[in-house]
Amino acid sequence: MLGSRFNLCPNTISNIRYLFRYPNAFSKISLVQRNYATDAETNLELLRDEIERNPKFVAEFDPGILGNICYLYELSKPSQMPSIFSKEYYQILSKNARNSWKNFISAIHFCYHERKSSEYKDNSAEFWSPKQFKSKALDLYIEMNEQFALKNLKELKNLVDDQMFNKMKFEIKNMEGKFIWKYHGLVEKPKYTNIRCALGPISPIGNYLAQVTLKLHTKQSIGLYNKSGKLIAGDPKKIKNVLQYVVFQRKMWERHKGWTIYGYVQQG
Repeated sequence: MLGSRFNLCPNTISNIRYLFRYPNAFSKISLVQRNYATDAETNLELLRDEIERNPKFVAEFDPGILGNICYLYELSKPSQMPSIFSKEYYQILSKNARNSWKNFISAIHFCYHERKSSEYKDNSAEFWSPKQFKSKALDLYIEMNEQFALKNLKELKNLVDDQMFNKMKFEIKNMEGKFIWKYHGLVEKPKYTNIRCALGPISPIGNYLAQVTLKLHTKQSIGLYNKSGKLIAGDPKKIKNVLQYVVFQRKMWERHKGWTIYGYVQQG
């Protein structure tokens, strides 16, 4: 979990004991990355068919990431863009435009069904709002990291997706020392990169799965201590800029849960 916060390397290592054996490897590893994208719409369709054949069918289902996550050059950084006379430049413009259009359509689609559903229409405070969600998502991200540092599994269960919770639970059980994490503000405002929704596996129609990917560029400090109190990784006194793409998810058929964190997607 530590390395994934600092996005230092594409490697994935799920055992935090590695830090105790190789303290100097902190700057070279990346822990617990949800670094994949699958055809979630197809997976959901297959699950719906299975539930229709067997209504008692219950499975821990991970649909994957809706849509193909593509991180394109930002138009605000022309120095990173190809030449205006190149074919790649116009391909990037076209991909950005198509992704923005899909984001817009998905957002309208989800908002409509959320407000149409009898389960939510009387609680307007829970409606998804593009402006308000950014601050809510940031608060959720901060709380997740704080509860992870406190090793509070009970709170984490309500903050993250089940598959991510299982990985965090494994890390916490193998974390023999003390972990410190602190948030020190934003480097830049959160930015939407991907908004998608799809019909969920549970009837009636309207139980949608929604995923929102936010670019979070924050200031953080971390420190990992062993049982004797010796700092073996990071430095809580040093603040670093951390760039992450965080996927937030909501399953409308899970009435007891709101938005949760699905995982991280590495920039590519």
